Amino acid sequence: MLAALVSIGVFGLFHPTELVLRAAPGRALVVEAGTSRMVLEGARTLRVRAIDLAGSSGPSVHATPRGGGEFVLSVPGKIERVFRGELEITAAAGVLIPVVAMDREVAVACAVAAESPPGAPLEALMAQAVATRSYYTAARGRHRGFDFCDTTHCQFLRDPPAPNALAAIATERTRGLVLAYHGNPIAALFSASCGGRTRALENPSPEEYPYFAVDCVYCRRGPRVHCSYCDPHAEGAGHGFGLCQTGAKGMAAAGATFREILRHYFPNTEITAARARREVAGDSTAVRFVYLRRFGIFTLSGTKSCHESR
Repeated sequence: MLAALVSIGVFGLFHPTELVLRAAPGRALVVEAGTSRMVLEGARTLRVRAIDLAGSSGPSVHATPRGGGEFVLSVPGKIERVFRGELEITAAAGVLIPVVAMDREVAVACAVAAESPPGAPLEALMAQAVATRSYYTAARGRHRGFDFCDTTHCQFLRDPPAPNALAAIATERTRGLVLAYHGNPIAALFSASCGGRTRALENPSPEEYPYFAVDCVYCRRGPRVHCSYCDPHAEGAGHGFGLCQTGAKGMAAAGATFREILRHYFPNTEITAARARREVAGDSTAVRFVYLRRFGIFTLSGTKSCHESR
């Protein structure tokens, strides 16, 4: 079976004009640029500059780890990160656009490792993994030229977790599972804390999941933090739709399974295996995305910048 791939634009917040590429330790990285081909191994690096790609058309630099595996990409002096997948670098308006095509399960594990609260039990991470996979399945095409970015505008990413890390275990134990509503995967949302009760959509369309409001006793018991970009009459950290990470952590600590957590925060959904569909980057014909503004929500189709957080 072919792996489901997602394309993720990385380092966009840095507007890089220069990138440094190298193979992961013990790996070889095959790099193609136009008619040139090279292999990076050991300490050998490749420096890619936007000025060198100016005026080129189509894919400019393509890098593939030999035999699969990881590579290291950095914005000099700002950030360095390990990725697992294939890399394509293009340039536009004087800025480099690196995009990583990775297995959806790898993306889920990276996002769970980055997005989950410290100390979350395994069952809470498993619930997070299913929600994250649902999002990656249903909300493709959020950007022009790639599916998602690596910020909280889409899903925040970190390096791939080690196989024995809880984020990796949670991903593996829920492999392929998504949340579905009326038979279709939903772009499942989550927030750090709902303030005691999650929110429902106002006037959802018939095909949209309405995000039923449910009580969250663990947020009611704990300290509340006011969130300036949420409902002005609610308290919490985040938009308050869907999975509450604080509540999921509390439920899991009390013995709830990931299925029970998801049933609580996503009523009237089912947990099902993701179907192989629409594996083309940029296809968003059946999805309406929900974005969050100060004191409310709005819906929008098409591309979006990477500067809004949940």
